[in-house]
Amino acid sequence: MPTTVNPAKLVAAPILQDTFVDNATDVAMSNGVITCYKDNSRTTLKNWYYQTGVPGNYTYTTLPNPLTLSAAGTITDANGVDTIPFFYPWSELDQTVFEPYYITVDNSNGQRQFTRQNFPYIPQGSTPGVLAVPTLDNVIVNNVFWQRDGIYNATFNTFTINATNILNRVIAPSQHDGFLSSDNTDVRFIKNISGGADTITFTPFGQGNTPLTNDITPEFYLNLTCSNTPAGETNKCIQIPLSMHIDTLQNVTATFTIWAQNVTGGGGGSNQLNINLIQFLGTGAAANPAIPLQTLTLTTAWSQYTVSFTFPTSSGFTLGSGADDCFLLQIQYPLNTPFNINIAKPSMYLSTTVPTNDFTTYDQVDSVINTPRTGDVRTSINLFYPFGWVPMNDGTIGNASSNATTRASVDTWQLFNLIWNSAQPYDSGSNSNPIAQMYTSGGSATNYGVSAIADFNANNQLALTRMFGKVVTGSVPLSALLAACSQAITASNSGGNLLITVPTGGSLFPGQAVTFTTTGSLPGNLVANAVYYITNIFGGTFNVATTYANALSFTVIAWSSAGSNSTVNLQPLGSSIGEYFHTLTINEMPAHTHTYTTLQSGASLGAGNVSIDNATANTGSTGGGFGHNNMQPSTFYNIYMKL
Repeated sequence: MPTTVNPAKLVAAPILQDTFVDNATDVAMSNGVITCYKDNSRTTLKNWYYQTGVPGNYTYTTLPNPLTLSAAGTITDANGVDTIPFFYPWSELDQTVFEPYYITVDNSNGQRQFTRQNFPYIPQGSTPGVLAVPTLDNVIVNNVFWQRDGIYNATFNTFTINATNILNRVIAPSQHDGFLSSDNTDVRFIKNISGGADTITFTPFGQGNTPLTNDITPEFYLNLTCSNTPAGETNKCIQIPLSMHIDTLQNVTATFTIWAQNVTGGGGGSNQLNINLIQFLGTGAAANPAIPLQTLTLTTAWSQYTVSFTFPTSSGFTLGSGADDCFLLQIQYPLNTPFNINIAKPSMYLSTTVPTNDFTTYDQVDSVINTPRTGDVRTSINLFYPFGWVPMNDGTIGNASSNATTRASVDTWQLFNLIWNSAQPYDSGSNSNPIAQMYTSGGSATNYGVSAIADFNANNQLALTRMFGKVVTGSVPLSALLAACSQAITASNSGGNLLITVPTGGSLFPGQAVTFTTTGSLPGNLVANAVYYITNIFGGTFNVATTYANALSFTVIAWSSAGSNSTVNLQPLGSSIGEYFHTLTINEMPAHTHTYTTLQSGASLGAGNVSIDNATANTGSTGGGFGHNNMQPSTFYNIYMKL
């Protein structure tokens, strides 16, 4: 049987035994002839089959075509044994194009008895033996590396990542919704030990160069080169998300394909890729070992490699409480040896067949990789919040037993984890966090626990970053601010106050939130990762205050000691500043003077002299001593955050 035939699509004859009768004599059509053609090409023969083997290991072999009936007018196999024919109304080239039969039946004298066209009839869109015709959709999003990380080289049009000290990093966007952002989203480079001289380069195929034979060549391929390795490597892979929740694809037959090339040649394991499936049971669950699918031995030529497998069952496993279980694919590179390997178009199809012309437009890729991600914010005038989002109402989130005020559901886990990791460094240890406060299920403020999943499982509530009634202030990730975002400082004594000096002023403004970290010791009276507020700015120098109000009143932290190897970090994400209501301090009033009236009274003392008495009086009091309005002109929208 041709290997391209899918047994699940074979159609058996509907009865146990066929006997053909001559329509002129009404007796068995001894030595009659059956011929099977393609219905759309009625001179082109089309295979039909019979079944042999044992349960669990049946095989299907082609019948003679044309086939001569037995003396009893029955269909027999190559051994002359009566058999049931199996028809395959699909193209044997790609198994997706519907291709029914045209069948002729003649008696032994060559007289036409009857014909059957469009046989067997199958409604379009259905497939015998399976739930549906394989869609041949590729479940690996952005397998052509459209949008990618790396430093751009305009000369060679390449994007390069020095991965020597990288242990887990997104190198190209892919699926992300529902996956735990810190581990499983997007296409990632992962290894267990730093120090290996690993370089990732996204390189374009040359103009007009199409080395992927019988396939569509993409714009970029991925090169991973390792020139030296430290001892103890057990993992070095490209990890790709496949599907959220292990129930979704359990027991589904699939095919993975990849184009690969061993650039420098050689063996000894330096030319092998191991393809592994990860059945991730979710955060907090027991680790499930990687499932080896196949080892690929590469050559110096671009070649396509195919791996067929069945997704394992989810039965019997205990999943994590965050409902973030998923299937991941890992392309494992050689360990503890140098190598130079190219890969292109890693693809996964839920079928035993694969297309030879797989192509996805960049707009189709963008429609997935640029969809909202956990923690994204949107505005709307709609009165309801969209599914998968929570209103930014200064409330709390947590699991179903947390009594969280904004949303209490397992689907908050990804956002809970994101905010936890962002705000945990600022937890003071005294039941106070300026970014996002932690609460017990009873609503009492508490400290952060040992991990995000521990707090989630403890039914704790985590406050959303404050937004209700506030204006969004522009910021960017620290990496986008470059030198202005995280700078080494010099601490000195300025009249008994702690004075901070940075190389450049950066993006500094009064009341700006900052934190300090160190690899040595912090200046006295500063605590690592506590939030402080800038005041008394002059160029690249400033004082810091413990509260926003203190910064406005110039109540600054006193000098104690200089410390060493310390760094200032600007505006922690989720921090908030400003006041709705403020009473002016003396320092905030404009410098000014008051005029007053001189009262004169006296009598003549003779010789024209007059006695003068100066007197003063207070003017009448006005004003109520209330704070002045600080609310800038504003427009109100409903604001939501992505779970």
